[in-house]
Amino acid sequence: MRSEVIAARFGVVARTTCLVLAALLSLSVAARAQQRAAIQGIVAESNTGRPLSGVAVSLEADGKVAYGAHTDQNGVYHIDDARPGNYTLRTRLIGYREHVEAVVLVGDRRLTVNFRIEQVPAVLNGMVTNPEQGAAVRELGRQVVTPEQIRAVPVPGGTGDLASYLQTLPGVTTAGDRGGQVFVRGGLPAENEVLVDGIPIYQPFHLLGFYSVFPEDLVSSADFYAGGFGARYHGRTSSVLDVHLRDGDTQKFRSTASLSPFVADAVAGGPMGQGASWLASVRHSLVQQTSDALLGTPVPVAFESELVKISSGQNDGCSVLGMHTADRGQIDPQLSGSHIAWDNKLLGLKCVTLRENGQRVEVNWSYSGSSSAAVTYGASNLRSSIWRVQHDLHVNDVLGSVPVEVGYELSDETTHYDLSELFADQTNRSFDIVIGTSAYGEADLSLGPNIHAKPGVVLVATPAPGVEPRLRASWTPFGASGGTLESAFGLYRQNIIGTSDMRDVGSVFTAWMAPREGGPLRAIHESLGWQQPVGSSFRWSLEGYAKQLKNIPVAEWQAAAVFTTTLGRADGRIYGTDARVEISRPHFYGFVGYGYNWTLYRSAQTDFADWFGQPVQSYHPAQDRRNQVNALATADAGGFKISARWQFGSGLPFTQPIGFDEGFIFSRNLSDVHTNLGTTRLVLDKPFTGRLPAMHRLDLSVERGFDLSMGHLTIQGGAINAYDRRNMFYYDLFTGHRLDQMPLAPYVSLTLTSR
Repeated sequence: MRSEVIAARFGVVARTTCLVLAALLSLSVAARAQQRAAIQGIVAESNTGRPLSGVAVSLEADGKVAYGAHTDQNGVYHIDDARPGNYTLRTRLIGYREHVEAVVLVGDRRLTVNFRIEQVPAVLNGMVTNPEQGAAVRELGRQVVTPEQIRAVPVPGGTGDLASYLQTLPGVTTAGDRGGQVFVRGGLPAENEVLVDGIPIYQPFHLLGFYSVFPEDLVSSADFYAGGFGARYHGRTSSVLDVHLRDGDTQKFRSTASLSPFVADAVAGGPMGQGASWLASVRHSLVQQTSDALLGTPVPVAFESELVKISSGQNDGCSVLGMHTADRGQIDPQLSGSHIAWDNKLLGLKCVTLRENGQRVEVNWSYSGSSSAAVTYGASNLRSSIWRVQHDLHVNDVLGSVPVEVGYELSDETTHYDLSELFADQTNRSFDIVIGTSAYGEADLSLGPNIHAKPGVVLVATPAPGVEPRLRASWTPFGASGGTLESAFGLYRQNIIGTSDMRDVGSVFTAWMAPREGGPLRAIHESLGWQQPVGSSFRWSLEGYAKQLKNIPVAEWQAAAVFTTTLGRADGRIYGTDARVEISRPHFYGFVGYGYNWTLYRSAQTDFADWFGQPVQSYHPAQDRRNQVNALATADAGGFKISARWQFGSGLPFTQPIGFDEGFIFSRNLSDVHTNLGTTRLVLDKPFTGRLPAMHRLDLSVERGFDLSMGHLTIQGGAINAYDRRNMFYYDLFTGHRLDQMPLAPYVSLTLTSR
């Protein structure tokens, strides 16, 4: 019966969505019927195929600019209502060569001109960046991350990694250098949406915290939203990381291979004819084999990833992506029986086209799966798996003079889990199926010369009907060269939740399931910020944010420290501030970021009433890092590139012990308390009233390149935790064992790039 209801809802939503899209498209066609002439296209980077935003595209007649436009975040430009005739099309973007081309516009017709532009070689080796991009630059909450920015962060490997770059940003927190858990503005890791070429990925960060499945050589660009994201993204309540992988080179074969004591990887790609290309990547960790000799202590973790991507078309067309990743190891080497492992399997087809009427249409079909397993204290076995089949469509169009984006998403998500040894109330529930159907729309409004707004809405039909309004807006009171005031508001819901035992920072196992009683996880985001350029090379920004959370899954508190607990719910409030200062010069780049975060949960639990007299207690959860500072600097000097990163984080909360007692279970037998000692128990205080020590660390790297007959060789030397600070990761209250983060870790890496 349930399946019939779901099928009926699915059919109604699909038919309604198609009718809405058809109506919107027909209105757009009618609005254009009276245009004289128009030109459109997609501008992308020559080597990677990455769509470029902010490119100035102009039509010149008799040496003067007649019409102009800028590319949007998809690299698309439109020039409408132009006079028919002969023009010179010209592009301008700092750091890229101009593209000049003669075009002929014909009345009542729309010409499509797609092209790729090349980076200026001198800029590739320097620190010049696009003024529209950078750590202190956000456009309506969207921060664009490029490979050049990723490369600036010291990483113990031959190439940079997106995970290490994200950790330099205010509001992004990790528990340490292992575990693969990333918290954004007080949210939990399972509340972050991560997409790779439109495909959801559940476990994108490796066990060793420097690395993710996104090394620098694979990334074309990434859009990061720390909160307040628009209507296109839904299904998660904290943040969005939308990663676009580069295409293989359509002109020649290119390859890169790197080797370091921590990881080895190789990337290769090349043409397949008729504008098609291929790209392949293999990555494998080495730290498990080298850590004893290099660090003097074992680091028993291993990870790997493999990827293949085939692309057709220069700027629009289709691409097929397949990816596999695997992680396994131990968080604490002294717990010989413990073990954690997870993997990801992804397969997707993505097609993008720019139609003659100016519509950009993106269609995705994807499969994403992940499985996790853990053996923890007392040889308790935990297992979880999830797989998702999804189809989504996105249309960018212009209705009258208003750019709009509409789309829909259909998904089938299935979970299976065995948590009976962790959550006692989960013994009879191990299988969930969630059918998701939703549609969205967002308009891009110019409310006068200096006010820009993007109102949007998400309509969810299944599994739980609802409406999610969104609004993002900006105001430039002093014109484009002055400062910008930005704000965002949105309602977000999450119908698949990731459950972790956050009582223990050393536990990184996540189980995916449908929400229990109380409905989906819900969040309201609010933010207000100012960003200010000062000249051409300096910029600062300040943003405040607030969140309200409802139905957060939490492990219930118990007076005695025992492994098995029950799964409860909490509501939360989050307040914070991000401050950023950035300087970019031809041979120097510097960035300093400060993040303040205040996260408070409020939960009603039976044991609270028994021990503290009140059934409802408020506490700061394990991810509540109150203060965080990151400083990053990169300089070119005498053919060397020198990079340094310093980070500071105030202590994370933990639950303090009151002491030990001897417990008896009289339901089993009547023990003589005069002669039997019972079972020793650790008695706990109120949840998370203590704080671990603060952490800080300095990472350094120096590299130099050499031109060889076979290609370009880059030699990099560096050190993680250069002044060997003992930063605590975990403390076992039962045994008194302390587990620290990585000590001083020197390394040398070699990277060879083919000509």
